[in-house]
Amino acid sequence: MQAQQVKGPFTKTDLFTLSREELIDGGIFTYRIAVDAEETIAFNSCNQPIVFLISQQGKILDEIKLPYDGCIRNMEFDEFDNLLMMDNEETRIFRYVRRTKKIETLPYNKPEDWYKYLNHFYKFFEIASIPTYYNNPEYYQDFYKTRFPYSYNLWLNYQDGYIYQFAYNFIKKVGNRKTYLALKRSDLWFSDRLSNKCKPLLVNLENETAVYFDRSLTLYYEDFKNGLLYTWPMAEGHDEAVQLDYATNMQQKKIWGVSTFDSKHVTFAVWEVK
Repeated sequence: MQAQQVKGPFTKTDLFTLSREELIDGGIFTYRIAVDAEETIAFNSCNQPIVFLISQQGKILDEIKLPYDGCIRNMEFDEFDNLLMMDNEETRIFRYVRRTKKIETLPYNKPEDWYKYLNHFYKFFEIASIPTYYNNPEYYQDFYKTRFPYSYNLWLNYQDGYIYQFAYNFIKKVGNRKTYLALKRSDLWFSDRLSNKCKPLLVNLENETAVYFDRSLTLYYEDFKNGLLYTWPMAEGHDEAVQLDYATNMQQKKIWGVSTFDSKHVTFAVWEVK
């Protein structure tokens, strides 16, 4: 396929198109996506307990049958390319071990646990030392529920081990030590568009830029040094209720997701950022 489109710093390349019925199995268009180091795509629809492993050419390599029928809340490959999946009730984390093709069930007792299962950077960092925000159930929006009184929204740079926190109106460079240290003002980047519900995708410390996805179904590229903002709306022309998802892998150079969809087809694409 390889059709390209350029918009601001984004270059989108369509990769392949698959049958919506096979991937989504009816119902609303809600899914989770993750990508491993070899660029294999993991895709799960909220409508069926199966994770598809898909090549960059659109070939379905494997189907992982989950011991859980609900929506997947989070899905990401760990540093060993095992696939982690959190149930929507935040009670369990499933780990699909690629070597054995077995699913393990891991305990999930506090928000830090998810990050500690992902890689050794989080595992040996005192995540609880990071000042964070508390959740007030009386002010939850309809689309968001959590059983925990507090939350984290963290992003790790695999190249230098720096951890970043996305929160209301700012991105905070936490550092790469074993515990949180006091910050300078230059360690915080401010924006009215940021929230703890944004999904961090890419952060460039040298250029002071970040790419993130939010519930307005838009990819944002924000240049904090020069005060520039570029957007890529993801659901233009659609009137059905959808929840989209986008992902990077450990190389953190590309973003994968769905570029277009209709009642019969789903097209996958990759976005590169200059």
